[in-house]
Parts: sequence; structure tokens; C-alpha cells
Amino acid sequence: MRFADPQACPDCRGAIAGQSTCPHCGLDLTSAEVRQLWQTLLQADELLARAAQKRDRSVLAPPPPRAADPFAAPEAAPPPAQPTVPPAPPVVPPSPQAPTPPRAPTTPPAAGTLPTYPQARPAPADDALGGFLQTGQLQTGQRPAPRQWSVGTILLTLGAFGLIVAGFIFVTRSWGDLGLVGRTLVLLGVTAAFAALGVWVTRRTLRASAEAVWTVVLALLTLDFFAARHEGMLGLDGMDVAWAWVVWGVVLVGLGIGIGLFARASLKADLLSTALAGGLGITIAGIGAANVPVDGPVDWDLPWRSILALVVAGLLALTTRPAGIRPLTITARVVVAAFFAWSYVVALIGLVDHPTVDELVGDGHGLPLVLMAAAAVVIAWLVAPVRIWAVALAVFAVCALVAVPSGDAWRPEGAWLAIAGLAAVLAVAASRGASDWAKGLRVGAIPVVAGVVLLHLGLLVDVFNAIGTGFDDAWNGSWDGRLETAWAEDTAAWVVVPMVVGLLIVAWFVPRWPELKASRAQAFSSVAAALALGALVAVVEARLALWAAVAVLLVVATALLAAHVRSLGALAGPAAAVLAGFAAALAAPNQGVSVSAWIAGALVLGGLAYAKGPVWARQVYAVAGVLAVVAGLAAAADLLDPPEAVPVLVGVVVSLALVAAAGTLLREHPVRLGVEAASAVTMFVALVSEGSASEAAVRWTIAGVVVIGLSFVVPDRRWYLWPGGAALAVAYVLLLVDNGFSFVEAYTLPFGAIGLAVGLYFVRKRPDTETWLLLGPGLTLALVPSVPQALADPTDLRALLLGLGAAAALALGIRFSWQAPFVFGVTILALLVLFNIGPYANAAPRVVLIAGVSVVLLGFGITWEDRVRDGRKLVGYVRSMR
Repeated sequence: MRFADPQACPDCRGAIAGQSTCPHCGLDLTSAEVRQLWQTLLQADELLARAAQKRDRSVLAPPPPRAADPFAAPEAAPPPAQPTVPPAPPVVPPSPQAPTPPRAPTTPPAAGTLPTYPQARPAPADDALGGFLQTGQLQTGQRPAPRQWSVGTILLTLGAFGLIVAGFIFVTRSWGDLGLVGRTLVLLGVTAAFAALGVWVTRRTLRASAEAVWTVVLALLTLDFFAARHEGMLGLDGMDVAWAWVVWGVVLVGLGIGIGLFARASLKADLLSTALAGGLGITIAGIGAANVPVDGPVDWDLPWRSILALVVAGLLALTTRPAGIRPLTITARVVVAAFFAWSYVVALIGLVDHPTVDELVGDGHGLPLVLMAAAAVVIAWLVAPVRIWAVALAVFAVCALVAVPSGDAWRPEGAWLAIAGLAAVLAVAASRGASDWAKGLRVGAIPVVAGVVLLHLGLLVDVFNAIGTGFDDAWNGSWDGRLETAWAEDTAAWVVVPMVVGLLIVAWFVPRWPELKASRAQAFSSVAAALALGALVAVVEARLALWAAVAVLLVVATALLAAHVRSLGALAGPAAAVLAGFAAALAAPNQGVSVSAWIAGALVLGGLAYAKGPVWARQVYAVAGVLAVVAGLAAAADLLDPPEAVPVLVGVVVSLALVAAAGTLLREHPVRLGVEAASAVTMFVALVSEGSASEAAVRWTIAGVVVIGLSFVVPDRRWYLWPGGAALAVAYVLLLVDNGFSFVEAYTLPFGAIGLAVGLYFVRKRPDTETWLLLGPGLTLALVPSVPQALADPTDLRALLLGLGAAAALALGIRFSWQAPFVFGVTILALLVLFNIGPYANAAPRVVLIAGVSVVLLGFGITWEDRVRDGRKLVGYVRSMR
């Protein structure tokens, strides 16, 4: 026998013909228990078939097929094997008109002969348990197809929409032509007809049709009600519009519940249209309640009316819970949440519009927000899924009730103190606990914590304003002058202390929140950043004296340097550097304070560069420290009122000392390169500063001598010899300019001689290097600058000396086969000869000149081949030179 029979009820074994419920015993064939039972029966059939195969091993039969499972996904059929026995005859399904009682089969059917259910009415397409029969056949384990918009659904939707539009057109165009009786009959008749149609399609379990028809019915009922009120039927014209909205909203909620319960009994599902209608009814009732006229001595303003709307919406939402209609419950919750958010925002606006204590307490303008906070606590207590956000809203409301009147009573210090105090209290209180109440407290504390940080960042406007004012009057102010504020004038100086304390508490405890466990190790860093920010704001808002403000910033920077040395926080070092920079900027009004700030800041930066940390950061600290110390010492020298050249000379000397220190003391230190680069920049700036030629020559001479000396002291800086020599060359030129020398050889000949000496030295060391590279620069400086004046006066002493030099170069080139001296000598001698012959050729008659040129050309023409051969030999000779 077969245990899994798709044509028999598993309980009473009565015949079933496509029903989702057994017509004999009423067993729900779509329940989870029946599904599990079906799988068990299939396994029993498989075990029985295997036992039969073992009993008769002599016959090679195909494996017994599995009965079709209407609850499991279909499996791919295995490839057919060659049968050794004839296949079983197909089983003919029974007639759907006369189902017969089930008979227990004696043998399992062969593959492909599984009996199927007769054609039956399809189950509702949206049944959550899934369409036991979808196509008239037993679907083996197949899940119901995903819900799609079929042609019928689209037609139903369009039809329902068209009927609603037609109703509106009828009311607006033809309603006036009918009498009162006609209108009443039309309203009642059309509505009753569609209501009856809705009952019919619902009982026929046509869900899509039910959705469309009941939507039309509810729309018609709405039109009926407001049309009846407009026409004065049933005394509805005496009802105020707001009360009409309330009444109809209540009725619409009741209709949604009633129709939903009726439809569930037949469809085994909940209608979405009635659920949305119920949510719309709650919305309409709430809006109407917010606009209900109230007669009395109390003026109901918008916050109170919003709360009234919230209460009405909440009560109507509660009435939907006993029905257990899930879509309606969800819709009601969404609507109530929207009313709650609106009421909360309106209460906050009312608080801001009436910030005084008398208005909030005496006139009751603060009571709506108090009620909203209490409502948020109640919601958090009753509704666990929204507890975190409800607690957050309650916390924020309480903070607003404290901060707004405080700021109005004492501007702006009251708001500052309230925000700083609330942020500190909330940061500490929210640092422990993992419950939803604690999480909600932390979420509610976020705006206040962000507020105290933004407050200090906003007060930086006064810091930058004070810096700009100081630069405008640089070194012309008093050392004890007061810092000026622009954004927060006339504020109490002592307020900055609790503000900074509150910021530090927030910076320490917020990283300890459970959600920020990963950043707990950065608590010292956040405190360092908060301390730097608070110190900057405090010294300006307290309007301290210039020297005191700079001293406070430098002291805090030193403390942060100590924290950085002890590796207490990654941001301690950057915060110390920032404070040192701001201290130097704030000190601009007075030169003495600037000197102190720059030198002290350089010490802080030097400590940061020397301490441990990322190499790039230490390089930055080193560069900034060099700039600060050079500027500070030069400005300190200027305080003594020396000659103008002394401060610049101090800058050169200090820069050279730093270069020497970097090369000797910091040879293996990672910041060496940064110190050398920054010192080179400051030295160059000092060298090119304004001054006489003699003063500049002294500076360049000192720089050249020291740099050349360092090239012998620092082993890996031998190349210092070249910039040192260049500095001495510049100094030499400046001395010549200062002494008024006008002949060009005084400027170029010494450098040419040096270049030739260096070139001759290397020409022996590097025999493979061309002479143009080694001797070309020296020959150019020694010979070429004199050529123009020598050619202008070829009989002068300069021309004679130039010719001797060219001859010496030519002899040197011929002797050692050096191409560069040879070409220079031949070219310059040829030019001198031509320019010496020129006057005589110009004085001779033109006929003599023409004849001479002709004879030369004739000679060249006759001996052309020999000349070409000789020319090629000469070119080859020159090319063969080095």
C-alpha cells in the first residue's frame, strides 16, 4: 500500500478534489503539521520500496518514484534508465464530478504515473501558506509564485479608479439637477449596490476584486457623508467642519475594522485597502480634532491643538488592536508616530517662541513639551522596539527646557553654561549601561555633546578676529594690552572656566561609551584636543592681557608636550604644536611678546621633533621650530636697537649654526634633513635681505666660509664645497660692485681661472671625459667676456692679452690633443686677425680688394680637390682630439 496518497485526506482517508480543507473532516491541508506529515509519508513509501527491491534482487527494476509533494520544491528528474521490465500502465485520474472513495493501491505507481487532483478552483493567490492547489494539479513541494500584477488585477484597479472618478464627476456636474429625494436614492442605491457586490466577491474568495470593490464602497460612503452634510440631510449641516472630520474619521476606522474582520473570515487574509482606510480615518480624525473650535477663557494655541490631535489619533489606534488586523495595526502606528513627531516639533517651536520663564511657567507655554517628554517616557516603557528613540526624545526635550530659558535669562552666558553642564552630566551618566534605556540616553546626549563642541568651535571666530587685529597693528601695541572680542562682547570672564571643564569632561567620558569601545584608548587624545580648543577660546573670551594669554597657551602647550613624551595620546603632540603656533600669532601686536612666544614655541617644537613619533610629523615640527627660533633670535637682536645690518646678520649666523648642529650633532637623527632644509631657507632669506653691497658681501662671505668649512667637517656633506664657493663668488662680485669696478674681466676672469684650475685637475683624473665638459666653463669665463671689447679696439692692450690667452689655449690643445682649448684658441685668434686686417682692407682701393678675392677664389678652384682632402684631414684631426 502507499501511505502518501494525494487523492485522500491523511486523517479520514476521504476523497479530496482540489480543496485546501478536507470536506469530510475539515482538516486544514495547508497547515505546517500536514506539510510535515506529508514528508513523513513520502519517506515511509521510499523505505517500503527499498525493502521490496531487496526482496527481489533478481529483477532489475528502476527505483521506486517519489510521490509528488505539494509542499516541497520540484527536483530535476534523473536521466531515464533503460527499463528491464515493461513500464506500468498510466493511472487515469478520477472524474472531477464524481470523486470515488480512495482505494489502497497494492503497488506503488511507476514514474510518471502519479495521479493528480482534478481541476479545482484555485486558492487565493495571496494565501501566506501558499496555494495548496494553484493550477489544478498537485504541485510537489512548489512554493507559491511571487505575487504579480496580473491583467485581472490591473483591470480591477482601473475599474475601481474609474468608478471613483465617475462618482466625483457625477457629484460635481449632475448632483444639482436632482432633488433631495433623488439624491438620497442615488447615494443609498449606489452605495448599497457596491456593498452587496463587495460581500459577494468576498464570499467568493476573490481577493483582488474584494480589495477594489471595498475601496469603492469606502469612497462612496465618504462622498455620501459629506454630500449629506452639504445638503443638510439628517441635520448634518449643523455640524462644524472640524467635528465632521472627527466623526467621519471615527466611522471610517470602524468601517475598516468591520470590513477587515468580515473579509478575513472568508479570505483567510487581511485586506490592505481597509487597513489603509482605517489609517486615513485616524489621520482625518486627528486633523479634525486639532481644528475643533473651543469656547472658553483659554486660548488653545498650535502646540496644545497638536497634542489634542495626538491624543485622538492614539485612542483610535488603540481601538484597532483588539481586531488583530496586522496591516491596520501597522498603519495606525505609522500615523500615530507622524502625529507624535509633529506635536514634538511644534512643542519645541513653542518653547523657542516663548523662552522666558514667565511664559513657560506662568502662561503654560512650556507644558506641551513637558507632556511630550512624559509621553516619550511612557512610550519607551510600553513599546520596547522604539524605546531607544523615545528615551532620546525625552532627554532632548528636558535639555531644551533647561537651555532655552537659561539662555534667555542671561545672554549668552546662560546658554553656554547650560549646554556645558548638560553635556558634562549626560556624558558621565551615559558612560555605563547596555540596556535600551542607557542607549536612548546616549542617543539623546549626542545633540548636546555636539552642541558644546560646536559652541567652542564657533567661538574660534573671536580667536581669529583677535589674530587679524594683531597683525594689522603688528609690533605697535602694548605688552599688557587686552585681547578684543567681536562675536561675544561683554561676556563674563569666569564663564569660560566651567565651559572648558565641561568640554574636558565630555572629551574624557564620551570615548568610554560602550558603543565607542574601540576608541576608548584615544581618550587622552580627545582630552588633549579639547584642552587646546578650550584654552584658545578661554584666553580670548576672558580678554586676558596679551602677555598673559600667550603665557597660558605656552604653558598648556608645554603640558601637552610632556603628555606627548609620555605617549599619553596621539593628538597631544599636534595639539601642542597648534597652541604654539596660535601663541606666536596672538603675540603679533608687541615685539617683545613675539620674541618670547617664538623662542618658547621653538623649544616646544624642538621637543616634539626630538621625541618619538611619525617621521613626517617630526620633520614638520623640526622645520617649524627652525623658522621660529631664527625669527625669534633675529627679532630679539632688533630689540637692542642695533644697526640695521645686525638682525639680518644674526639670522645668517643662527641659520649656519643650525646647519652645523644638524651635520655634527644630529647626523643620524631622522629630523636632520628637515633642520638643514629649513635652515637653508632662512639663511637664503637673510642673505638676500635689504642692505648695502658691502653688508651683503660680508653676509655672503661668512656663509661661504662656514659652508666650505662644514664640507670638511661633515663627512657626508662634501658637496657643501660648491654652494660655499658660489657664496664666496657672490661676495666677490658684491665687493667689486661696491668698489665701482667697471671692466668685465674683474668679475669673470677670477671665476674663469678657478674653473680652469678645477677642470685641469679633473681632466687628469677622468681621462674618458670630454674636455668641453671639464674645460669649457673655465675657458668661457676667462676668454669670451673680453671678446666684444677686444674686437671693438683690436689694437688695445686687452686685445693683445686676449690673443696671448687664445694662443696659450691653442698650444695647450695641440700639445695634449684637447678639442675645447684648440677650438677656443683658433676661433678667437681668427677673429682678432680679421678685425686687425679690416682697417687696412677698408683703406685699400676696391679694385685691389676685388682682384685679391678673385685670385684667392681662382686658386681655390684650381686646387679644389686638394683643399677638400686637406679639409677632411683637418676635421678628422679636430675630431680625434679629446
